[in-house]
Amino acid sequence: MRNSINIIRPRKPGRAPWVTLTLACALAISLTGCGSTSSGGTTPKGTAAPVQEKAKESAAQPDGKSAGSAASGGGLGITQEEVDVKFRVNMTEIKGFLDKAKPGPIIPALKQNAVPQGIGYIAEKNWIVVSHYREGGKASLLTFIDAGTGKLVKSGELYKDANTPYTGHAGGVTVSKKHVWVSSDGYAYELNLDDVVKSADQAKLVFSGSIKTDTRASLTTYAADGVLWVGEFAHGTDYPTSKTHYINSRDGKEHKAWAVGYKLDPETDLLPAAKKPQGSEPAVPDYILSLPDIVQGMAVLGDRIMLSTSNGRNAAGTLIEHQNPLSEKPHATVTIGSQTVPVWFLDSKNRGSQLQTPPMCEGVVDIQGTLGVLFESGATEYRGNGSYPLDHMYMLKLE
Repeated sequence: MRNSINIIRPRKPGRAPWVTLTLACALAISLTGCGSTSSGGTTPKGTAAPVQEKAKESAAQPDGKSAGSAASGGGLGITQEEVDVKFRVNMTEIKGFLDKAKPGPIIPALKQNAVPQGIGYIAEKNWIVVSHYREGGKASLLTFIDAGTGKLVKSGELYKDANTPYTGHAGGVTVSKKHVWVSSDGYAYELNLDDVVKSADQAKLVFSGSIKTDTRASLTTYAADGVLWVGEFAHGTDYPTSKTHYINSRDGKEHKAWAVGYKLDPETDLLPAAKKPQGSEPAVPDYILSLPDIVQGMAVLGDRIMLSTSNGRNAAGTLIEHQNPLSEKPHATVTIGSQTVPVWFLDSKNRGSQLQTPPMCEGVVDIQGTLGVLFESGATEYRGNGSYPLDHMYMLKLE
């Protein structure tokens, strides 16, 4: 399927509103995900510092205790435990984030060598859901955390069918009205939400279908207007994207990544029958957002879009707020097959506030007015040689 790009010269856009990320005093205030990260990155300025006492780092829970370990018995043996972090570098550039954000729940499965990637939210249960990949041919995981207590509820292994484990990167996870979506390797895989909620601890979570996308599917998020977004992480030759995605933004910088948006059927909460592709072609999206490089996660927050970006275990990540441009006339169009698809840029013209984060920032999700921010730096393969390993997700109040 051949794509062609048509640039629409826009009128001068209005200034993007700035968003203030303020202190989240508790998790219970009461979407990804992300692409695989390179192990490189520049060494930040600063000196090594001993890790502070865990008691000071842990999030306070309603019962007055920190979110301690919560092991599932036997089987998978997934636990929720802090890990042994030997040191962190004093990174002055992330002080703003650490001042505004507070540690949330401990990220599950770190002691089982799982690598966290995407983060979603099941509103009806007040559960946070995290996707993880594992090495050695083991099935990728979903873990579920009670957002009120910060405690692990259960975990499950992902399967392509009853007998075939899904061993993909599980870069993103999000929740729509009736489904949980896991993105990776060009596909958005679907799980029935009711089945997921009712599943037992350690259950096999078997995909019921998938959407083939025209992206790497490194991340995914669901917007309140019924659009499922699936995007990609782009970075040089290590993480290439289709050259049909290369397009100069309005500020003259080349973008190489897309997030494609699919308007789901309001009845089935799936791709409409008329939009299902024939043969092996990817589904043609309704909308395209042209993204900068190294995007790991995305959350659509009404008139704003939040991106998380990072690359490598030593370089600070960034949370970037953009004005949502979808109410504007398209900035460009792309022809996919016989269909014309509108394109909008997330670039300097609609960029607002930015906040540098610790390295290896992954998925982000709105949890009833709080932005949950996930990190993979606490995983076994990174925490011994990364600049700022974290075993908690972090919470920022959105205003």
